[in-house]
Amino acid sequence: MRIPLFAAALLALLLAAPALGFAPARAAKPVPETTAASAVLIDAKTGEVLYDKDMHAVRYPASLTKVMTGLLTVERLPLDKLVTIDAETPFTKGSRIYLLEGEQVTAEQLFYALMVESANDAAVALAKEISGTTETFAALMNSRATELGALHTNFVNPNGLEHDEHVTTAYDIARIAMEAMRNPAFRKAAATYPYTLEQTNKQETRYFYNGNRLLYDEKHTVVYEGASRPIKYADATGIKTGYTSLAGNCLAASAKRGDTELIAVLMQAEGLNIYLDAISLFEYGFDNHKSHQAVRADTPQGEVRVKNGTVKTAAIRTKADAWVTLPASVSPSLVTTELQLPKRIDAPVREGQVVGTMRILLDGEELGVVELAAAEDVPLGGPLSRVGITDRTAGLILRILIAAFLVFLFLATAYVILKRRQIKQRKRRREERRARLAEEERKHEEFRRNWL
Repeated sequence: MRIPLFAAALLALLLAAPALGFAPARAAKPVPETTAASAVLIDAKTGEVLYDKDMHAVRYPASLTKVMTGLLTVERLPLDKLVTIDAETPFTKGSRIYLLEGEQVTAEQLFYALMVESANDAAVALAKEISGTTETFAALMNSRATELGALHTNFVNPNGLEHDEHVTTAYDIARIAMEAMRNPAFRKAAATYPYTLEQTNKQETRYFYNGNRLLYDEKHTVVYEGASRPIKYADATGIKTGYTSLAGNCLAASAKRGDTELIAVLMQAEGLNIYLDAISLFEYGFDNHKSHQAVRADTPQGEVRVKNGTVKTAAIRTKADAWVTLPASVSPSLVTTELQLPKRIDAPVREGQVVGTMRILLDGEELGVVELAAAEDVPLGGPLSRVGITDRTAGLILRILIAAFLVFLFLATAYVILKRRQIKQRKRRREERRARLAEEERKHEEFRRNWL
C-alpha cells in the first residue's frame, strides 16, 4: 500500500501544529489496512486522493459499470420518457427484472431498476434508448469517462457482464462516481433502498431492494477497532455494489458528514470484508480531513484593465465554487487567496470570458485554482481608445468641441452682423454728410445769385 502525498503532508502539519498556532483535539486515526485488492478514498468535492491501495490497477468492475450507465441516463434521457422494450433485451444474462418484449416502462423506472436492483436488462434498454446499440453506447461511456479524468478504463457493455476487455480501476470509478453524485437525480437513486415499479402494460407491480448494506443492514456486523458494529453506516449516501466470479465483490460507496463528503471504491474483495473496508476508510477520512469552501461562485474580485475598450476597466468575479481539502486540525482561516491577472486585456471583452485565475493557498502551498471571469461586456472602443481615452471621455470631449464650435459660430455670426450694421451706419452717415454738404452748397449758390 502506498500512502498518498496528501497523507504525508497531513502528518507533517500535525507535527508542526504548535508552531502554526493550532493543535489537534485528539490523536488522528492511523491509515487503515484494507482487504480489497484495490481501494481508493477521495474527497467528493475536490477529488483529492486521501487513501490509495493499487488504485490504478486494472480490474473487472462488475456492476460498478452501472455508475457510468446511470450517469449517462440522467444526462441524456428525460426520465419521464416512455421506453418500449425490444425483442432482444429480455434475453440479457445475469441479474435482471425480466423485462418483456413490448413492455412499456419509463426511463426513470429503468434507471431505478439499474441502480437499486442492478438489472442488466434495464441497463441494455437504457443504452439502446440513448445510443441505438450497446456498442455505440459503450463508445459514449468511454468518451465520457475520459472527460471525467479516467485513465485506464475501457467499457464494452452497459452492465458489467464479464468481458476480457471490459476493465477499469478504482480511481477511475471514483472519478465517475464523483461526477454522478453531483446530479440530484442520480444522488437520490444511489441512496434509495426499496423501490416499487408499478404495474406496466405487461407485468404486475415489482419491488426492488438495494444491495448496498451500508444503507440499511443493522442485522449483520463487522468487527471495527476491536468491537462488533452493524454494517449500516449512518452517514452513507450511496452508491453501487457489484459482483462477478472474476471481479469479486466491488463497492463504490459514499458518505457525508457536515460539509465533507467522501467516496470510497473497493475492488476484488471477499464477503462482508468490503463493508469493513468502506467503514474503515470513511472513519479515517472524516477523522483526518475536512472539505472547506474557499471560494463561492460569482464573488466580485475587483477589476482588470482593458486595452482599446469603451471603458478602461472591467469588473471580474469568480467563475465557480472552489473547495479544498484540509487536515481536520487546520483552521480554514489559514487559507488565503492570490489573484493572478494580466496587466491588461484586449477589447472586446465578453461577460463570462476567463481573464485570470485565483490561487488558493495554505501556508504558501497551492491547494487549488479557480478561474476569474469578466462580469460585464466591454465592446471595442473608438479611435481615441488606442491612446487610452475611453469612449465616455471621447464623447465628453466631442460634446465640448461641438459646444465650443457652436459658441464660436454664434460669436462669428454676431461679429459679422455687427460689422455689417457698422458698415451700413458709416455709409448712411457719409450719405447724410454728402447730402448736407450738397444742401449747403445749393443754399450758398442761391444766396450768391440773389445778393451779388
